[in-house]
Amino acid sequence: MKKNYIYFFALLMLLVFPLTSAAAEKITLTEAVEILIEENRELENSRKDIENAEADIGLAFRSFFPTITLDSTYTKVDEGRSEITGLESNNSGEFNFIRSEGSDTTYSNSLRLTQPIWYGNEILLNKDIAEYRIEAERANYESLLEDKIYSLIQSYYGVLQAEGVMGIRDEALVIANEHLRIVENNFEAGLVIKQDLLQSQIEQRRAQEELQAAENNLKIVKRRFKQLITSDEEYKLQRPEIQLDLTLDQNELYKTALENSNQLLALELNKKIVEVNKRIKDIPQRPRININGAYNWEGEKFFDEESWSVSITGSIPLYDGGKSKIESEKQQKEIEKINNSIKDLLKNIDIEVEDTLLNVEELNNKIELAKLSLENAEENLEIANKSYQAGVAKNIDVINAQSTYRQEKISLLQTEYNYEIEKFRVLYESGRLSEYFKEVINDEK
Repeated sequence: MKKNYIYFFALLMLLVFPLTSAAAEKITLTEAVEILIEENRELENSRKDIENAEADIGLAFRSFFPTITLDSTYTKVDEGRSEITGLESNNSGEFNFIRSEGSDTTYSNSLRLTQPIWYGNEILLNKDIAEYRIEAERANYESLLEDKIYSLIQSYYGVLQAEGVMGIRDEALVIANEHLRIVENNFEAGLVIKQDLLQSQIEQRRAQEELQAAENNLKIVKRRFKQLITSDEEYKLQRPEIQLDLTLDQNELYKTALENSNQLLALELNKKIVEVNKRIKDIPQRPRININGAYNWEGEKFFDEESWSVSITGSIPLYDGGKSKIESEKQQKEIEKINNSIKDLLKNIDIEVEDTLLNVEELNNKIELAKLSLENAEENLEIANKSYQAGVAKNIDVINAQSTYRQEKISLLQTEYNYEIEKFRVLYESGRLSEYFKEVINDEK
């Protein structure tokens, strides 16, 4: 008896613990957004772009700093150079040159310093460009963050919807199985014809196939959700209890969207960058003035004859073959392209704002209609079942009632979730989606 108890306990441990360890962690929509911000690789890359832009500011500022260069050359020849060091007389009164053999090695060293004095404010303009780029990269990050959060919301609700549909399909299979059992009993009792049995069997198999399709769809949408948040963890998603402060006036919403549009801000900043570049190209004849200092030593030894020099050098380009003019014209065309993009963006914002407002109103009305339709379908199914059991209704009537009930239930589920997604879209189109999740976003910053 004791041995059997041990076996039972061991079996219980094997069954319970794997299930416990595999249990999915429950997370809310806010927690999913927090995971997205921490783990999503596109957002991480965008943050690195900001860091690189900040580094460019340092590079632009360091253009004011001096540069120091050390050059060193070592030369060795096959024979040393002979040098005349004086004259000497011989016994006959003739004079001969006195020669000495030089070293076959030579060292040449130079330490040079160059300090920029004036580059025609080009350095300052490049610093302005770097500052604009930082702001543009930050605007790009905020825009990408809004896009990713909205995609996450759609994916999050996609999982909830797929789970709901699978539950409805599972219920439909239970209903189909129960109806098939009743038809089989009636067929064995000789109360119904074989056509009723075949119809019920087909409906039961259809319910099985639809449940399998729902399970497959749920598996895919879960994988897409995990890919979006860059996680391999299994999560159990909880339906959000949303409390949105929505402005449904189109003019107010459009005004808010313009104020918060990071895409518009990024375009304006890129336009400023191009304008500054055009200013640089418009004046190619900028003088350049440097202070140069050099300390040199050269000879047979590493430190030998020493010398130094200080100079001020200036240069001004007089003609560059017309390249600056062509570059300036290219920059002007870029400005025109950005202006066109801004106009298109403004029009698109207006359209999207109107579209989401119309969808919110439409879906809100659809919910009430879907609830009423579901109530009617549920009542019709109940009547069809009772009528069939009483022998006053056909089997196909029950099957049609089951199908209608199933579709109306799915329709209500989808409409309710789409309505919640569309309300989040109102925030997204007005640039306020990050504001709704400001607690986790500010904590990350």
